[in-house]
Amino acid sequence: MEILGVTESTVQYLRVHIITGELAPGQKLNELELSSRLDISRPPLREAFRVLENEHLIVSVPRKGCYVTEISMEDCRGIFEAREMIECFSVDLLQAKKIRDLPHVVSTLAVTADLRMPTSSDPHEKFNYLKAIANFHIKLVESAGNSRLNHFYHSIFSNLARYQDMYIYIPGLMDQSQKDHEQLLDLIARGDHTDAREFLRAHINSFLKFIEKAVNEKGLGPGREATKGASGV
Repeated sequence: MEILGVTESTVQYLRVHIITGELAPGQKLNELELSSRLDISRPPLREAFRVLENEHLIVSVPRKGCYVTEISMEDCRGIFEAREMIECFSVDLLQAKKIRDLPHVVSTLAVTADLRMPTSSDPHEKFNYLKAIANFHIKLVESAGNSRLNHFYHSIFSNLARYQDMYIYIPGLMDQSQKDHEQLLDLIARGDHTDAREFLRAHINSFLKFIEKAVNEKGLGPGREATKGASGV
């Protein structure tokens, strides 16, 4: 149990630092330095690596080590297509079940209405800000009442969050997102699920242009090998 607790804490530490870019795409993860920094032994660290590899946040290169997975617009579009499919189908399920009242989704709007952008570069503060915003979509999917759908959505969340982290700090953008979320809930409450689904689809895809700009500015894209330009951490 002690090892499990250490492993879970290590997984969360690395996950947060990868999502917020503190551990950069392509960066090599130095076992010795990480075990020293986190004051843990190698076994739970290696177990954490295995968990994160299953989440596609890191990749193990034979005889070279573990690296943070690269990001690219090709990868981003694949994730956003999966996201769109899951979220829009969730609205279809709400329609089929004649569900209009979504109290758990509404409660996330109360949180984000007063949410303030992080004032520090602390990765955990940045992650908590991102998670608070993403909770709207997480709760929307959960409201459809399909456990398999929930599982699929949670399986892509960490990789989706890496790309969301590229635009959520743009001034004014999250205010518009809040308005979009309110409008989406209003459409569902009125029973206009078809319009709600198409509005949601447009909302999701509207952020791709901001991600593409960020990816281009970082000089990232498909075809970069994980070992190129990597520095040990």
